[in-house]
Amino acid sequence: MMKKFARKEVYVVLALFFVAVIPLMLQRGEPVSAGDADTRLIIMTPHNETIRREFGEAFSEYWEKKTGEIVYIDWRTPGGTSEMRMVLDGDFNRSDERGEDGIGVDVVFGGGDYLFKVMASKGRLEKLDVFDAHKEWFGGKNGISQKFTGEDCFDIDHRWVGVCLSRFGICYNLDGLKRLGLPVPESWDDLGDPKYYGHVALADPTKSGSVAKAFEMLIQQKIHTELKTAVREPGENREQMVDRAKSLGWRKGLQLIQKIAANARYFTDSASKIPHDVAQGDAVAGMCVDFYGRAYNEKLKKADGSSRLNWVTPMGGTSTSVDPVAVLKGAENEKLGQAFVEFLLSEKGQLIWNNRPGTSNGPRHQALRRLPVRPDLYTPGRLKYFTDAEIMPYEGKPDFVYDPAITGDLFDAMRQAIKVMCIDTHDELTGAWEKLIEHSDKDGKMPPLALANFNEVRLFSYKKTFELKKLLSKKNSRKDGLRVLEKLNRLAATFRRSYADSEKLADQNK
Repeated sequence: MMKKFARKEVYVVLALFFVAVIPLMLQRGEPVSAGDADTRLIIMTPHNETIRREFGEAFSEYWEKKTGEIVYIDWRTPGGTSEMRMVLDGDFNRSDERGEDGIGVDVVFGGGDYLFKVMASKGRLEKLDVFDAHKEWFGGKNGISQKFTGEDCFDIDHRWVGVCLSRFGICYNLDGLKRLGLPVPESWDDLGDPKYYGHVALADPTKSGSVAKAFEMLIQQKIHTELKTAVREPGENREQMVDRAKSLGWRKGLQLIQKIAANARYFTDSASKIPHDVAQGDAVAGMCVDFYGRAYNEKLKKADGSSRLNWVTPMGGTSTSVDPVAVLKGAENEKLGQAFVEFLLSEKGQLIWNNRPGTSNGPRHQALRRLPVRPDLYTPGRLKYFTDAEIMPYEGKPDFVYDPAITGDLFDAMRQAIKVMCIDTHDELTGAWEKLIEHSDKDGKMPPLALANFNEVRLFSYKKTFELKKLLSKKNSRKDGLRVLEKLNRLAATFRRSYADSEKLADQNK
């Protein structure tokens, strides 16, 4: 009896061993520890663990084969683009005050081109060697163009370079759409449909650079439409007509953002939370960058290849931009940082972005679902290994071309305007929108006076947003900062009153 009981105990211990211990033994640990390394590369990035792991392992292996040195990559992840910018600004300001070179970080990898343009304008980026070492990768028929769909692919002074492509769009939950009886969203306007009330996931554009860029795309699309259809009015010259079209498109863009925000369940601080919540069914649709949408589509794929979460490019509503890399001024390991940039643009580094796991030059663990920036790599022989081979970004005429002269200088001011109109006042905004929906007629037409009052955005007209930009640019001291904050608080109070008035007008069915 005792022997039988002992055998049972042994079986239990063995079972626990296989369940708990063996998986840990089989897990691949960090490829290189700091103590075992010959050299260290410090990289600041907003990229997720999957991307960090794939490129960390691939570069470490590449560098050891090339030089015999073992490199340890020290990833610094302060958060999204906005958090990275704050950290970089603070560290460089302190470094300048002390008369020191550098901030203890070698490379910045990812975060959208706006961050890199700001850093370059402040003289915080080194010139990249890759432009001289591999001239064949740039320009010409098959090289990376300086501009694509109106966006910069690399800095004209060679201080940063894009390593993969990004587009902005809509992720949606197929089960959720079916439940609400809604078709697949095809445009930004679809997210403003009252049927989406309470079912849209958004991020705070002052915290998320990618969502802020999506809002800018939406506004530019409205402006492009007005510019294409504008006709001179009596006594109006061409310049006046163009100014009027820009102002009207800007206004229509902000009004659509109001409606989308009124449909939002919340505004998160992290853009990556949007596809997560849409995938879980906590929201039906949301605005997100292609990578986030495709990553969750991949994660939730069934055996038949279907997924409950999909991602779509809004028709004519987004350019194709790049996600860059740069070497910081005063980098302690500049040589290794330059080598990392070169690796990212090499064939191996480029194909990791979209090859299927386990294929030649592909990722080891998980498909990244991002597109390489180098046009010469989109060949039949390579495309057969791509996870998204049907997407050919460099073929055909783009349906949207970004014009930085229209909204580029207003990027920060636009983010603050949306925060005031839609986030700081979200309770009042959704309350008014709910009343407008409640008092709509059988055809869905809302009370006209109430709707007109709801959509009143003259406080952030095109002209006034330029004035806000000037005000924000003067925020150099605590006193200036308080002045800006007081101004924004006053504007928020005005919008709160306006939304409350819209609610009353809706109740009166006016």
